[in-house]
Amino acid sequence: MEIALGIACSHAGLIATRRDQGSPDQSGRYFAAADLLREQIRDLAPDAIVVLGTDHMKAYTLAGGIPPAAIGVGTVAHGLGDAGVPARDIPVHADLAAGLLEAYTAAGGALTFAEEIRIDHSFVVPLDLFDPEASFPIVAITQNCNVPPRPTMQAGYDLGTGLRAAIDTLPGRVVFIATGGLSHWVGDERRRAFMQRQPGSRLADLAQHPVELEETGPVNERFDKEFLDAVQAGDIAGFLRGWPDDRLEQEAGNGAHELRNWATAAGFLGDAPGEVLAYEPIAEWLTGVGIVRFTPSGN
Repeated sequence: MEIALGIACSHAGLIATRRDQGSPDQSGRYFAAADLLREQIRDLAPDAIVVLGTDHMKAYTLAGGIPPAAIGVGTVAHGLGDAGVPARDIPVHADLAAGLLEAYTAAGGALTFAEEIRIDHSFVVPLDLFDPEASFPIVAITQNCNVPPRPTMQAGYDLGTGLRAAIDTLPGRVVFIATGGLSHWVGDERRRAFMQRQPGSRLADLAQHPVELEETGPVNERFDKEFLDAVQAGDIAGFLRGWPDDRLEQEAGNGAHELRNWATAAGFLGDAPGEVLAYEPIAEWLTGVGIVRFTPSGN
């Protein structure tokens, strides 16, 4: 398998719903970077786009189960229309998804799989930017970045190396996109404390602890830039090893746990250094948003 291009980016729903809010200079630079990658993907014409997102208890729930990592196998992914983003269906490369699952499992790995594929804004927002007409089918992989206990950063990296080893046994050409981050706080302190409760004690009280998007902390621009320096140096995994979950959440917000997906990208892309095409601390989007391009190693 040829990995033609790697991308890591933010996926905040407010990128879509507040597109015209905030500084036009900031949002203009962000969308210009997205346009550049959309054109590159179009020119590459991959067989599929492999997307790693993070479900926000939309497809996977406390009642039904929250897997550490899961892959959708089927012919269509149903965008759920959450976070103010319109619902949409996106075609899936069924043969590649099934082949990747089988190869990963045969090598000793474990992935939850679902034959009804449901995806939230962590997939739809980036795909609306990079492939708005759904010209290329996707493979949708989800990693639990939001609900404690989460997989460790090292587990995220290992997921990436395992997925790369598995996909390298298959024919074709793909683009890989990992989504999430950068610094942002989701919900008020009461909600964040509730989510830290012991597993098994949250379901009955979940409705009393909704996510209030207006109750957020500030973007930590210093953290984001230090992290992106590590991205450019090809040292995502090394940087994140110095940030245990409690420190990461305190400094960069509970939304920064989504950097697990960037750790997975590092494993999948062979620790390739990234090119930061855009970074903007956009207050109206409540997130430090970034877009990074990788030229993968090991093709």
